[in-house]
Amino acid sequence: MECLQRHCIEKFKSAMESKDPIVQLKCYQLLLSIFQYPNQAVSYPYIHSLVSLVVAKLQETEKIKPENSAELQVIQEGIKVVAAVIALAEEEHRNQLVACFIPILISFLLDENALGSVSSSVKHLHEFALHYLMQIGPQYSSAFKKLMASSPSMKARLESAVKGNQESIKDKSTTKHSKNPGKGLSIQLKTNFL
Repeated sequence: MECLQRHCIEKFKSAMESKDPIVQLKCYQLLLSIFQYPNQAVSYPYIHSLVSLVVAKLQETEKIKPENSAELQVIQEGIKVVAAVIALAEEEHRNQLVACFIPILISFLLDENALGSVSSSVKHLHEFALHYLMQIGPQYSSAFKKLMASSPSMKARLESAVKGNQESIKDKSTTKHSKNPGKGLSIQLKTNFL
C-alpha cells in the first residue's frame, strides 16, 4: 500500500510540474478531494508530501502572472487547495499556515491604478484573492491581525485593494443609475379625471 501511495505522490508532483494547465487543474481538483477525504490515514500522507509544492507553485505566480483563463483556473484551484488544508489543519498548526498563505494572496492584489491596465486574467486573480482574504480575515482573525500588525506594507496593500474594490463597486452602481436618468421617475396618466 505504501509503495502505491509513494508512486501516486510522484505522479501528482509530475502533474503539478506539467506545462499543460488542464493537467495541472485536474491534478489540483483531485488533490482537493483527497485532502478533504475524511479518513486521515488516507489524506495525511498526501497533504504532508504535496501541500508545500502547491504553496511553492502559488508563490511562483508572484513573478509569472496568468496569461489566460486556463492558467487563472489553475491558480484559483491552488488557492482552494491551500484554503482547504488550513481548514483541516489542527489548531496548533493553523496559524502558521495562515501566516504563510496571507502573503501569497496579498501578492496577487493590485493597486487601484494598475487595475485598469492589466489583463482580465490578472484582474480576476486580484478579485479572487481579495475575496479569499475577506473570508480568511474574520475566520482566523487573531493570526490575520498579528500578521497585519507585523507587516505595514502588506496591510497598506490590502487596504488599498479593499478601497479600490469599494470604489469600483460604487462606480458600477452610479453608472447603472446614470444610464437611464428619468426613466421610471414620472407617471403620466392617460385618462384625465377632471
